[in-house]
Amino acid sequence: MSATTASPAAPAAHTQRPNRAPGTEIHPPMGDGGTWVLQRGPRYIRVSPDVAALAEHFDGRRDHTELARLMGGTWNAEMVGFAVRRLDDLQLVDNGEMQAPRREGRFKMVPPFTFQFTLLRPGRTMQSLQPLFARLGNRYLIGTALLIALTGLLALAVQSAYVTTSLSGPLSPLTYLGILAGLVIGTSIHELGHAATLIRYGGKPSRIGIMLFYLMPAFFCDVSDAWRLPQRRQRVHVALAGPAVQTFLAGAAALAAWPLADSGAKTALVFFALGSYITGLLNLLPFIKLDGYIALMSHVDVPYLRDRAITDARRLIARLLFGGTYERELKHRWTTAYGLACMVFPLYLLSTALQLWIDLLRRGGVIGICLAACGVSYGLYFLGRGVRRLAAEVHASGARRPRIALVSTAVAAAAGTLMFLPVPHTVSAAYVSRPGGGVDLVLLDGADTDRIAPGQKVTLTTNGPVLNPTTGTATVGDAPAGTGEAPLDSFFPLDLDGALTMPVTRYRLDPDGAPDEPTGAARVDTGRLPLWEVGYRTYISPFLPS
Repeated sequence: MSATTASPAAPAAHTQRPNRAPGTEIHPPMGDGGTWVLQRGPRYIRVSPDVAALAEHFDGRRDHTELARLMGGTWNAEMVGFAVRRLDDLQLVDNGEMQAPRREGRFKMVPPFTFQFTLLRPGRTMQSLQPLFARLGNRYLIGTALLIALTGLLALAVQSAYVTTSLSGPLSPLTYLGILAGLVIGTSIHELGHAATLIRYGGKPSRIGIMLFYLMPAFFCDVSDAWRLPQRRQRVHVALAGPAVQTFLAGAAALAAWPLADSGAKTALVFFALGSYITGLLNLLPFIKLDGYIALMSHVDVPYLRDRAITDARRLIARLLFGGTYERELKHRWTTAYGLACMVFPLYLLSTALQLWIDLLRRGGVIGICLAACGVSYGLYFLGRGVRRLAAEVHASGARRPRIALVSTAVAAAAGTLMFLPVPHTVSAAYVSRPGGGVDLVLLDGADTDRIAPGQKVTLTTNGPVLNPTTGTATVGDAPAGTGEAPLDSFFPLDLDGALTMPVTRYRLDPDGAPDEPTGAARVDTGRLPLWEVGYRTYISPFLPS
């Protein structure tokens, strides 16, 4: 991308005799090879020793010439002015209206879906445990933990038949409770792994508490102090400690489940192992702001790597589509491709999750459809935010208006055409076997029943929490729809022995043979519809008055 240099704006009055923003702290290096850090509130900004020394002289009385004389060496008023403007951009220079950051309250929301509640501010108290954590960090224990994590994968492979069966069938409420408790505890130990590694290297965690992470309860530990560590590898170790601990716990659970007889306890351990392995892997992916990203950013030593790489990727797209000139945030060639991956991956992750859970959510009637609609809405919000930022880049680039209009019209036409693309439409439901023989298709209130008609193909599957292997096939019978009740566990992967029932709409099925299971999930193939109509029928019409 070509770069352009904008004309400098007139210096702001408060930068002529700069004063440090209230609450700004200057931290010296923690050890040999470390960097100076300016901290204001939760933000840590690494700077050179000269910039730290310059910031120490900010008192609101000295102008750029006086500051240059204090700095000595090659410093002059122009260099001081440039440094002051950069620090002002980072909100580290007082503009006359700034106040010291308030101490963070116990409750904090981190967009988009994380809610944190601080239980403890350990400060330096946990640093007394540094000798213990230093001993735990020896190569022998780390090697043993790695061996257990790898052996656990082998144990799951040996138990593959039981693993498949567990993922494909309903679970008891007690088993779900055990899985949830295990994942919460595992995530908590994951966070403490970060804290222990930080303390081992001389840092200190600032907050420990509980949070809802995408509606999943877990513990958290704020290890922002890792940015003060002197070596990149130390910061990388702090970031990777959590996934390492989690995969060790996964391996231990898989090995513990191996000798057990088939039971709810064994199923809970298998689910915990699989969930922990998958969570550990997701944490290592550097395209979202999780541990893998922090490790990559620490390794390449580029602050705000993801945000800046996404900016470069967005500007590349803007230049290719609309023309104009753009400045690069980063000079490394690979970061633009990395930024493109960071833009696409969250949408891919969300679409994959929806694809995995959409049938279950749609079987759940209005409540399930509402949850699915929330997921789709967030994806559209994420996409819309990207379009809005792209438009802002194009507006600031000096791109020609005729080209902007032409490309925008072409993109809108392509999107409109896509909305009329025919796609398969299915209705998610459940099936139950009648006591006297025969099979019924059952649907909760809010399901799309308008297009269900005699002769349509129906696929019968198990009602598993993850996997849904086929148990049989059928067609919708000629008898008219009726009403009745069906067990709740027909719709959800819960083993309740039919204790709870729900009002349903029933259709007689003509099965191609008795299904392998008496109840389970069902999927009705109703033909092909335009994409817009599938979206309307799935996410809008269930909420409209009938």
